[in-house]
Order: sequence, then structure tokens, then C-alpha cells
Amino acid sequence: MTDGGSRERRGTKARHAALVEAMIGSLGREFLRPQSLGDDTSIAFTRIDGDPKAALICFLPWRMPYPLARVSRIAPKNFLACYEMPNAIVSSEPELCVRALDAVIADAMGVFAKTRLEPAHLLVVGLSIGTAVATVFANRIGARLCSIASADRGDLTLWESPASAPVKELAEAKGYRCADFTRALAGLHTIENLDNLAPGSRFVFGLRDELIPEPRRQGLISAVHRILPAAEVSYVDAGHFGTMSETVRHGLGALSPVHLART
Repeated sequence: MTDGGSRERRGTKARHAALVEAMIGSLGREFLRPQSLGDDTSIAFTRIDGDPKAALICFLPWRMPYPLARVSRIAPKNFLACYEMPNAIVSSEPELCVRALDAVIADAMGVFAKTRLEPAHLLVVGLSIGTAVATVFANRIGARLCSIASADRGDLTLWESPASAPVKELAEAKGYRCADFTRALAGLHTIENLDNLAPGSRFVFGLRDELIPEPRRQGLISAVHRILPAAEVSYVDAGHFGTMSETVRHGLGALSPVHLART
């Protein structure tokens, strides 16, 4: 009876794991399908407050609500605060991209200021586009960063990623060019915000990332090796969302597990 119950539980866990894996795999495909942008001018964001004693602040991917991130095993279980990104973090209006980023960072600064943590004791987690906010925030206060599925520059990623193709088309229809985003985002690119990160920062990339163009991944990897030679750079054999799920599942602050190839 015990053996039968154990087999049943193992079978249930396996089915649940397979379901989660299938759901995670579908997330990347959903981003590649034509879909309505909704309001790409909104700088409103949502903060989910967690354990006030936790030492982790998390920034979620674009257009991912917290309940979906949680069930997809993308959101960490224990955190001080977790942020859903504003729609305008990827906007057809260059200045709104900046305002959206600034709004989230200002709020996170307020959350951190209420803690008694030393900056280097805080772990800032960025997931996909959430790394744009996470990196600037962590660099400003001197915190540790765990950057997952990130890119080097916001302007070029918006212009090159299939996930943001509808935003690019709308921006072009308004008369904007990539150079307009380059000017607006000057000083806010990921590769411009690495020098003050605390020791123990790490960067994780997906070998089969379908949403971050290879030049954008390589641009960040090169910058990390140049500016933060002691930082951990690891690779997961997965797509965009699978990379996030696997990294969160195996531990955000830990050294690379064996299934990751470290440079």
C-alpha cells in the first residue's frame, strides 16, 4: 500500500512537472504570435509585497502578471517585493520607456530605504525585460544582481527582438527610428550599469533563447567579462522562459549547478 501510494505521488509530481514544462514552453511561442499591444503608454506598475524580512527584490518580465509568473515557477518564492512591469517599459514612445523605468526604480528605492539591509546584502533579480530595471537599480545602490535572460541594450533589443516587433512597427508608424530610442535611453542600458554591482553578481543566458537576439546576448556577455571579470556567467540549455524557470528552481544566489555551463 505504501509503495503504491509512493508510486502514485511520484506519478502525480511527474505529470505536474510535465504540465508546467509545457506551459513554460508555450510562453515563448505566445510572444511570437501577432497580438494586440494594448496600451503601450501606461507607466502604471504593480508591486507585490512579500516577506518584510526577505533580502530579495524581483522584477518580472514584460506583460507577465505575478500569478502567471508564480504558477510558471518564474517568480521566486520568497521576496521582499516583486514588480510587474509597466506596459510602457517597452513603448513606441521613447520617453515613456524612460519614465516607466524611472517610476519602478523610484518605488524600489523607497522599499529598500525602509529596510536595514546593507546594499551588498540585497539580491536584485531581473527576469527578461525586468533585468533592464533590475540592473540600473542594483548598480545605483551597489547590490548583488542576478540577471536572467537579459540583453545589452534596450534600443537595439526593441528594434531586433521578435517579441517587440509590434512595438517597433508602431514606433516607425509614428515617425520614430532606432536613433530616437538610443538618445532617450542613454545611460540606462544594461551594459552602462555594471561597474557598481556588488561581488557575487551573476548573469544567466539561455542557449536556445528565441526572444533575445544573439548579438544582444553576446554584447552583454562581453561587457560583463570586461567590467566584472569575477562575475559568474552561466548558460542554460533552454529557451527564454525555460531559462528563467530553471534558474529560479535551482537557486538564484547559488553557484552554478552542474547542468549549467559556466564560462
